[in-house]
Amino acid sequence: MIAEILKSKQFPPVLLLFGEEDLLVEEDAQRLYNAASELDTTGMNCDVLDGEGLSLDAVLSIARSFPMMSERRVVWVRRADKLTATKGKKGADHLQQYLDAPPTSTFLLLTGTLAPAHGISAALKKSAATAKRKISALKYPFNVLLTHVLYGEYPRMREAQIGTWLRSRATQLGFTLPQEATQLIVAKSGTSLRDLSMELEKLATFLGPRKEATLEDVHATVGSSREFSVFELQDAVGNADTARAMTIMTKMMETDRQEMLIIAMLSKYLTSLFRLIDLRGNTDQFEIARTIGVPQFAIGKAFDALDKLGPSRIERGLGLLRSTEATLKSTSTDPITVLQLMLARMLDSSPAR
Repeated sequence: MIAEILKSKQFPPVLLLFGEEDLLVEEDAQRLYNAASELDTTGMNCDVLDGEGLSLDAVLSIARSFPMMSERRVVWVRRADKLTATKGKKGADHLQQYLDAPPTSTFLLLTGTLAPAHGISAALKKSAATAKRKISALKYPFNVLLTHVLYGEYPRMREAQIGTWLRSRATQLGFTLPQEATQLIVAKSGTSLRDLSMELEKLATFLGPRKEATLEDVHATVGSSREFSVFELQDAVGNADTARAMTIMTKMMETDRQEMLIIAMLSKYLTSLFRLIDLRGNTDQFEIARTIGVPQFAIGKAFDALDKLGPSRIERGLGLLRSTEATLKSTSTDPITVLQLMLARMLDSSPAR
């Protein structure tokens, strides 16, 4: 369904994507949003909203507004299952009224987990009557949406399917995975696609120009606890939280020697922030995301990190990462001590000397 929409560029008035595999929901939604909004050169006709604390009526009001200097308005509501929604006075159903005559110039995209609806697709394959009973048992507005709009469900992947997904994902990242490597990654990281995706990104960075991962590579990079992962370390650095960055780095090193992985991933992270410096006035979020190599929904967090660190600390950090890599390769000094000194100097708020 998603591939057909992207190929035809014919976007339905309303589309609901939900399921247990939230990473796949988010990625397909991002592809749809990017494609639907690419003709908007003004940046005024595309909205990404969070359902938390937002009312359905507010969403419908935005969706009804006409696009300005563009042929389409695009409204993406993430965590749509958090929307507050009640029928109007005397039973008036504002959602049903919208669905009866949706604006042809608006693409309304709703995404979320929607746990009570899990299994709708499977139920529909078995019996339309069973699926209808399951839908009717849902709370408003999803009982209405699942009856009247196009939707896609992303059920939890079976473990047998995850190996295929891992190999496909690795190919997208530019390397190949042998069968036994996929089994080891799942054994060390579990079956969450979001966690597995992060592990593959770590592995890709670790491999560098090499195009095939080995079991030794997987052992070297995969398996740090979520609390003490390189992505948590990036967040701590982005928040200029020296104490937490030190703790995470030390725990990572105590669990497994990962100094070169830490250097590689922090270099990639600070480089993306450095590129962001010249993009602050740019309103084209798609272009910003493409330039710095992050999803569009992560741009706000990246700008927050840029504000907290500032250009001088980011530039200083990149220099420290290069010199620290050279030190680690040329001396026998304890790597933890070398990395601790690097983080302290990187996050020092005083002017560089």
